[in-house]
Amino acid sequence: MSAITDPIGGAMQRGQLDGEFAKVLNAARDRRSEPGVMTTIVTGHLAQMRLFALRQGVEFYPKRDTYGFRRVFLENLVESNEIDSRLDGVIDDKLVDGGGLWFFRPVGDSYRILWFRKKDYRVYLDVNDEIDVLELIYPYKARKTQQVMGFGAGATPRQRPIGQPEQKWVHVKVTRSQIEETIWDARPSFDSETGTAAPGNKQRTLVNALGFIPAVEVFNHLGANGKETVGEFNGFADHILTHNEMVADIASNVGFYGSPTLLSSRPRRDLVEMRGDNASTSSRATIRAGFRSAGEKGGQIMGGGATRALGQERVQKIIHNLEPNDRVGYITPNAVSGDQLTFAKQFREEVRTALGGVDELGISSGATAYEIRSLFGRAAATAMRKCRNLFDYGLCKLLALIITHEERIFKESFAMAMEMPMPEAPIKEEILSDGVTTEEEYEAMSSQFELDHSAWESLLSARIEEAIKNQEIPTGVVGLIPDGDARVEWRHRGPVFEDNSRDLLNNTIVCRNLQELGIGSVDALRHIFPGKTPEELSAMLNGYPFRVVAETQKSISQIMGLINEMRMTPHPQKLDVPLIADARLDLTPALYRALDSLKRELSHGRSAGPGAGDGHGASELTALERSRAERGLPADDGTGVRARAFRPDSAGQRMGGSSESDQPRLDRDAPIPAPGAVLSSDPAGLPAGAGSDLRSSTGLPAAGQPGLAATGSDLLAGLPSSYRRAADSLAAANASGARRRTS
Repeated sequence: MSAITDPIGGAMQRGQLDGEFAKVLNAARDRRSEPGVMTTIVTGHLAQMRLFALRQGVEFYPKRDTYGFRRVFLENLVESNEIDSRLDGVIDDKLVDGGGLWFFRPVGDSYRILWFRKKDYRVYLDVNDEIDVLELIYPYKARKTQQVMGFGAGATPRQRPIGQPEQKWVHVKVTRSQIEETIWDARPSFDSETGTAAPGNKQRTLVNALGFIPAVEVFNHLGANGKETVGEFNGFADHILTHNEMVADIASNVGFYGSPTLLSSRPRRDLVEMRGDNASTSSRATIRAGFRSAGEKGGQIMGGGATRALGQERVQKIIHNLEPNDRVGYITPNAVSGDQLTFAKQFREEVRTALGGVDELGISSGATAYEIRSLFGRAAATAMRKCRNLFDYGLCKLLALIITHEERIFKESFAMAMEMPMPEAPIKEEILSDGVTTEEEYEAMSSQFELDHSAWESLLSARIEEAIKNQEIPTGVVGLIPDGDARVEWRHRGPVFEDNSRDLLNNTIVCRNLQELGIGSVDALRHIFPGKTPEELSAMLNGYPFRVVAETQKSISQIMGLINEMRMTPHPQKLDVPLIADARLDLTPALYRALDSLKRELSHGRSAGPGAGDGHGASELTALERSRAERGLPADDGTGVRARAFRPDSAGQRMGGSSESDQPRLDRDAPIPAPGAVLSSDPAGLPAGAGSDLRSSTGLPAAGQPGLAATGSDLLAGLPSSYRRAADSLAAANASGARRRTS
């Protein structure tokens, strides 16, 4: 192990250095007091980045929202997940760890958005630089339960919680087609196989009904090539620890030399009187350092009551029998020199500047208020880059995935309501099992299915467009209406520095001057409302712009008057024709331009129709792959590495003994504890078949049990019972068709 040398503490081993640095980072991230942590560089930088990154809050809105449903959906989604309250901790984790992961799981008719630190997930990419496999490990707590019999005849068994909550661990492996979950009694490692058999462990394999991996990884300092990132403070570990020791030494000096020292040539008994009987108490005395005694060898400084109790000694009010050569007085040593304070201040400023921020307590380069505000612009620019990584390339992409999934739910539920079942996908294992169909015939069936599916999608899109145009959406259709580009954008709810009345007046003057130059009202209003979108600015212009209209009408009247004058003025070169007859002096384009400007100023607020494109950028399963995944088969015909084969649950059977472990289950039917949740009962602690009818085949509670929520693609949530029966009938028809093919 190599040793490094720091200017204050001498040689320090690298392992000890890393441990001290981790203690400083964790204390700042967790916002707790830690012994030995004195520096405020990490805490101050995190607080400054949170201030300029979040400001007065963050608002998320869709880039395109023709029908107005996307904005309401996003507002409810952000509010239900309390995103605003969690962004402080997310920013701290991102800066300290160097990255993180946004992840969501459908819960009921909504979605649960989760944030994972770098130590809690592992991502594997494919050759297209997309997430191919995602692994998550997180803890939860649950109390053990004991099955007891109820009172009275015919009473059913019930579960009684016992003991304190015990910590469990969940290991989740997600692919585009499957989700493998394992509950452990101890924290597993990412190198261990998911579902490894062990006493007390529960594992299951579920069908990923989303068809894609619902996660987006966020990076802090993304390299020029590759995605290996480092934390915000890793490059300044030595500097931060040096400043920490420096501040600790300064605090020690202030504590030791802060009180005056008595210096005298008289014996101690002549100057200090004892108070109380317990003079030998081992505590600190009022005289901190001591005094110089003439009788001591070499003028050694004696401990002036350092072993006396507080308040047990004090200097005598009157000192008698002083000789002419006696000296008695107080000295106050300089606890911290000015050079040391200046160096510590400059050292802290240099580190904060290197981090891209500003040291608020020691701005040495800002003499005026404008210069100080300009310096904080550097911190604001740094925070905006952090926001771009966290929101533009992170949470906004995740919200776009949710919107895309909601639109797919709309299409599927619309097809069910309109009785337009999707063409049945050919399953290779079922078709080739008869021993008659060849591989070439199966390939032909697959090609025909792709053609039929494309025709079905085109017909479905035409039906949806017609229903939207006629405003005749069938009953029972859920989700969001397809509206083209699904990208989500964000903005701050307010600035850090509020504009005063003078700033607002100057902005309005600039806006009016721009309008006089011919710039449109929407572009000019951006100087007053910089955070609003063009659609919102256009919707704000629902009043009557009398000043702009009056000036435009005046200019039109001037053009018309000029035309009339030119009609009555003879041409200088041809006196028999008017001046307006010259084609080079045609004022008709200017008149058209003025009229177009007037119509444009009076027609704000119009919304555009739906467009093409999705904007989410996720790689989804095809229709054939989704059909195979729902049957528990590999999504790629068994020829690739996209998904593993279905592995049955290992937690047992339902109550009554009927095994369902050989049937694939969708993730919407499988509840899972949330990270950090404290459950009233252990979902993996009861033996198979010991629970009630609400228990699933994996031994986990169903969606209605307290403490858990159903996860997965909830396509039929909130629909009437008749609509659910129709969906079940459609599934039964597909199953019967599959049986007919195999027979």
